[in-house]
Amino acid sequence: MGNSQALNSTQRSPDKGGRFTWPGLVLAVVAGPAFGVVWAWTGEVAQFYFAPMVLFPLLVGILTGLTVVGLVRFTQIGHRPTIVLAAVLAAIVAAGGQHYFHYLSTYPWSRAKVSTNTSTVQNLSALAPALTPSFREYIEAQAKRGRPLLGGCVARGWVAWLTWAIDAMLIVVAAVVVTLPAMRVPYCNRCGSWYRTVRGGRIDLSTARRLAAICGVDEVGETRSSRYRLSSCQGGCDSTRCELSWEESGGVVDLVRVWLDTEKRNQVVAILDGLGEQEDKSVPHE
Repeated sequence: MGNSQALNSTQRSPDKGGRFTWPGLVLAVVAGPAFGVVWAWTGEVAQFYFAPMVLFPLLVGILTGLTVVGLVRFTQIGHRPTIVLAAVLAAIVAAGGQHYFHYLSTYPWSRAKVSTNTSTVQNLSALAPALTPSFREYIEAQAKRGRPLLGGCVARGWVAWLTWAIDAMLIVVAAVVVTLPAMRVPYCNRCGSWYRTVRGGRIDLSTARRLAAICGVDEVGETRSSRYRLSSCQGGCDSTRCELSWEESGGVVDLVRVWLDTEKRNQVVAILDGLGEQEDKSVPHE
């Protein structure tokens, strides 16, 4: 796919990065680990049914990253380092939390599995803290016991710790990688919102050439499958991004991005509105 970008001489693209805000940082520090707890619990439950090595931590990381993307889109957090911080915190909690939830499920001493005799339950509750190992003791015992791997191998000691570290790294990397495409979307610091598609669809060759002329693009020849997409912030207070794509004779799809000022944006919208009127008139009315 060809990919070129043009910039109108009277208009510039908006800043790609949002400004730092304390509310955004606080939300990332609070909500990121909270999402991590949710996916840690989900991962712990899912491990009993489906937990292939490498694939499982990647899946947990992807789901964690998608949750963070949903958070920043809903709350309009635009500061890139803050978004990465939220993804990393969520992924770390998701990785370590699975071990802690397994620890809680292994030693549910608060749920007495004995007779309902009151004195017996009270005696067990008094002894439970002494009988239950700490989380650190539990995880060390798990490392000594070993972690089953593929081919009947068992990772014990520092090798078990290494496999857990690799799983955690995979979760963090997957979560961050998932957020990267979301951070490439332009962000408007005036109204504090991400750019979103406001209009788009397929157009005929004649319309594509008219739009290309307004946008200053002279690369549209005998093409097919022409499409357009307009993107702007929620407030419509900054430049509008116009994307034109088409398939050339050799099967190569070319894409051009142009930033439009208010005048040229209105011209493009007028052409599209006129096209819509023509289409409506061509439909017979009963």
